[in-house]
Order: sequence, then structure tokens, then C-alpha cells
Amino acid sequence: MSTVTPVTEEGIQERLRRLGLPALEARPVVWRDTTRYMSIERGHVVELEGVPYLVRCNEREGRFGLDEQPKFWVKRAVNLDTGATQVLKLVVEESFKVTVGARQVLCVRSAAKESRVLELVRGDARFMQGRTVRDAAGNPVRVIDFIPGNDLLSELDALRVAHEEYCRAFLPSVLARVSESLAGLARLHDAGLCHGDIRNDHLLVERSTGAYKWIDFDLDQGFADFDIWSVGNILHYVAAQGFMTFREAIETQPRLSGKLTRDDASFFFPHRIMNLAKVYPYLPEKLNRVLLRFSFSAPACYDRISQITDDLAEALASMVRESGEWPAASRRQKEPAA
Repeated sequence: MSTVTPVTEEGIQERLRRLGLPALEARPVVWRDTTRYMSIERGHVVELEGVPYLVRCNEREGRFGLDEQPKFWVKRAVNLDTGATQVLKLVVEESFKVTVGARQVLCVRSAAKESRVLELVRGDARFMQGRTVRDAAGNPVRVIDFIPGNDLLSELDALRVAHEEYCRAFLPSVLARVSESLAGLARLHDAGLCHGDIRNDHLLVERSTGAYKWIDFDLDQGFADFDIWSVGNILHYVAAQGFMTFREAIETQPRLSGKLTRDDASFFFPHRIMNLAKVYPYLPEKLNRVLLRFSFSAPACYDRISQITDDLAEALASMVRESGEWPAASRRQKEPAA
């Protein structure tokens, strides 16, 4: 069994000086067992296999119109050996059920499953990168490289253009990148794994490169269908440049009153419209056909991610034929590195 010399108070202060960071005003609080993650606060130090990490804050996420909620088991920290900003995902036990159509699906938070995904996708630019280390109590802590940028939700919200202009100028590029990201998910499924928590705010747009990267793999449902149905939510948002509900559609376009039915609804979120061509008649027909595969009226559901990406490729090709120009994002992906 390997032994690691614990970091000392002097060692921590020396690392801070070397990195040009302010010295700690008080004696550092050092955690080597992260079981009591709620007690680990800003300014504390988490030591993992001899490497000290200075905690900066709890990560946050906002959902369903709520203010951003702190995730007390996820700490943003500075690696005091390298100076890099990283994210420490500590072990939390959690399970809950979600409803997909008439079916209830059990979701379990699993550090072990996320560790397996991180190993599988190492070096794949479509995914967050990190590794799993053990704290002194044996808890598997995932040390994740921080990705500066926005989530897809925020990125598209920031586009202040009318929807028709969005479809013409931005949708082909966004769809090309999303399709490439979805192809990455097929790699997980082929290995018997799943993402488990596919959401618009779990697909980040890296600020420096514009690359789309999946994050957060620690939820597990034990079957890939949940991922496939969740992809429909991403495509709905991309096509609508936001969430389009029945209420919003009728409020903004009274002509739709009485013309929208349950068959037009998302199977996953029945208050959202999947048959978006009724709201946006100019939406590419082949893209709308993909959306309808996630609706109550779907004659057949998708079984594999590759089926989705194949249909998206056809939709993109039809958009390219109409515009005469291939999306810039896709051109960059195809060009060899300089």
C-alpha cells in the first residue's frame, strides 16, 4: 500500500505564495475525509492523495425557473500544485423518480458510474475531462477540469434575434455541433453506459473554442432509453430557440387556439410542443420529422442514438441545399489541425 506524506500548513502557504495567491489569514482547515461534504466551506483545503485543493465555492445550477441552487457536494477549487481551477465532485447518495409518459424511472446518483464514464471518454473533446481519486476514507472523488463558458441554454438565450432569423443564420451551425455531441453519446451506449442526465445546461459551450462538451455523468437509470428520450428535450430547445409551451404558443399566436392537440406534445414534457412546424411553418420539414419522433403522435420511437444522428444529417443536408452553404462549425470540425 502506497503512503502519501500529508501536506503541512507551511506547505499550503508556500504553494499559495508560489502561485501568487493570497496567504490564508487563519490556520487552514484541511479535509482528508470528504464524507461530511456539507461542512467543507470556502477557504478550506481538501487534500486528495497528497494534492491540496483550495475550495473557492460550491457549484450551482438553476432549474425550472428557480434561482440557482448550490450543489454542496460539488466544489470549485484551485489545485495548489498546478494552479488550475478544477471541480471536486464528492460522494452524495440520492435517488428519485421521474415520469416519462406513463412510466416512472428510478434515477440513482452513482460516483462509480461517473468514474467509468470519465475513464471511457478520456481525451474525447466532446466530454468534460477528469479522473477519480480516493480520499482518506476511500470515497471516490472525481477531480474535473473546469470548463470556462456557458451552457447551451444560456448560449441560445443570448441570441437576440427573431426566430426566423435564428433558423436561417444560426440553426444549421448549432444543429451540426449538437449532432456531433450526440454521436459522442453513442460511444457510451456501445460500452453499456449512459449519460443519465442529458439537459440543456449539461451541454457546455467552451468559451475559447466554441466546442460543445457534455458534463455531469453521475446519474444512472440502468438503460439507455432514458438518454434517448432526453435527447428530444435538447432538440426541442435547439429548434425553438427556447422552450415552446402550449400556453406560450397560443398567447403569442392566437390563430393556434384549437389547432394544437395532445399529439403535438412532447412525450417527456407534455406541456411542450414537439410539432413545432405548427408554430414555425418555415421550420425545415426533415427537422420537424425528427422532433415528431419524440411526440405522443410518434408512429415509432428511436431505439439508438445513431438513428437520431442519421436523421439529423439528412435534415442538415436539406438545409444546406436550401442555403447553399455548409455550417461554419461543421467545416471547422472537418478541417485537419494546422
